[in-house]
Amino acid sequence: MSGNARRDRDIVPPSPPSSQARPPDGLVFGIDIEELYFDFGEGHRHLKMIVGAGQGPRLHEDKAIRVRNTMYSLPSLSTLVPRLDDLLGQEHENPATAVDPVHERSFDCLMVDVRNALPGDAGFWYDTGVFLARFSLCVIIVAEPPQELPETDFEGTYRRELARVVPLLKHVLLVLVSRAAWLRASPALRKQLLALLRQLGDWDGGSADWCRTARARADRVFSAIGMTHSGTSILHVVSAAGAQSGRTADEPPTDAPAPDMESEFRHREKELMKALLAGEAEAVEEGLRTLVQTGRRTLGSRHPLVLLAQADLCLALHALGRVPLCVDLAYDTADEACLHFGERHALTATVSTTTWWLLHITGRATEAAEFKEARLAWLPATDPDELPPELAQLPGMRAGPTGRAGAIPTEPREQTS
Repeated sequence: MSGNARRDRDIVPPSPPSSQARPPDGLVFGIDIEELYFDFGEGHRHLKMIVGAGQGPRLHEDKAIRVRNTMYSLPSLSTLVPRLDDLLGQEHENPATAVDPVHERSFDCLMVDVRNALPGDAGFWYDTGVFLARFSLCVIIVAEPPQELPETDFEGTYRRELARVVPLLKHVLLVLVSRAAWLRASPALRKQLLALLRQLGDWDGGSADWCRTARARADRVFSAIGMTHSGTSILHVVSAAGAQSGRTADEPPTDAPAPDMESEFRHREKELMKALLAGEAEAVEEGLRTLVQTGRRTLGSRHPLVLLAQADLCLALHALGRVPLCVDLAYDTADEACLHFGERHALTATVSTTTWWLLHITGRATEAAEFKEARLAWLPATDPDELPPELAQLPGMRAGPTGRAGAIPTEPREQTS
């Protein structure tokens, strides 16, 4: 959670919020840990039905990293982080334990202890994040049940779960809006949460029309906090994987994504970037969030195309004036690329250039200079003939920055190798 979050007492009038404010402490954490819990249990079990026990990717690697990093900031980290690692480690070693009732109760207990360790109003935002994530999952599955997973009444199961979750989410939102912390959230977030609260008040038992509208309301909340949420459950991803592969559990899976998946991903990115140049920033931001999150689950969180699309999402956030979000995500993207591909990989240099440009164009000249020196100083010092083509003409690396949007490549980039 942010180390810069305000800790004013309730008797101090809150400062007027900015539309560019960071998400409240605890909100994203609650979303992440609830999605991790679901992937850990239900999603994991069905993945193993498709690819076989001991095979296939871990569904929740990126969420686990984010949750663990947030836990490290809490007073009880000495016990919370090892408990999380132990649960995930058991699942990796023995997938059958992931849906064992005792194992799931252990995860439930961990989530309760995490809630109790959160300071101040972060706990109320955490509750909101947990129930929002569960609610979103339910309306997605009820509105569009997975078709390729065997012998499970997903629509009936999750309609019953939705009936349980709706009053819980409504309650935590009503508690939240009564607290001073509510006024420190961004206007965009408050607007979308209130719209969702009105939708919960019109609960009709979960009709198809109600679920479609509720799904859109929930996704607008994710958009308001800048999350790369796909609007697609992991069960749909697993179901699609089973339908496309036609494999049984005894057949070995392939490690590389299918070429047509990569081609479709590139095509969609190209469409979205053209729309961004045409001024459709809001729709593009939502589309890129969907593309990134779906890509993480289908291509893998470390796939070059996913990281390039994540850098594109930073540009869309900047176009919407969400400066803190775009800069934070740009830093994260550069760090991920450097960690997984190396400092001088073409992909790392490409997304790092986007990060540098965003720092420069948002008036963070000192940060931009420091970032360029630390991450990109090697690039202008290298003979262009020794660089791959996609790096030889990276903007701003050989001359001073232009300060124009044209200083960033405006055509979708090809995958770096």
